[in-house]
Amino acid sequence: MPHAEQWARTRVRTSRQVRRGAWYRVLRATALEGVLEVNRRPVTVPRTFLQILPFRPTMWSVVTRLPNAQHPPASWGSTYGVCPSCSARAPLGRQAPQVVCPRCNGLFPVAWEDSGLCVFEAREETARPSAARDRATS
Repeated sequence: MPHAEQWARTRVRTSRQVRRGAWYRVLRATALEGVLEVNRRPVTVPRTFLQILPFRPTMWSVVTRLPNAQHPPASWGSTYGVCPSCSARAPLGRQAPQVVCPRCNGLFPVAWEDSGLCVFEAREETARPSAARDRATS
């Protein structure tokens, strides 16, 4: 049976290679760590820092700008977006429902509230397969 493709992002700074908000292909995941494909190289990240989904989302990730960060520029405000297609960063404007990517020109909705994705998150390997469905119906 073919292995289903999974995608992951991190919301915390874990390394220089993995950018917050960008989606990466999961090469392998265990209860303790995930191995992501970053620029065609494997990068290991602690599992607790990852959000893993069984599909690549098609919405802009909203990321909080780190204090004193040089990039992205402070003029973008306290948050910025990461394109779901090419992972470019861009300013989002005030609660814009959709944003055009300055790099790939794709038009995508903005995930201002992405809590709905939690239903699809992959859990530890020891979790029951129906656990996500049980949480979604409770």
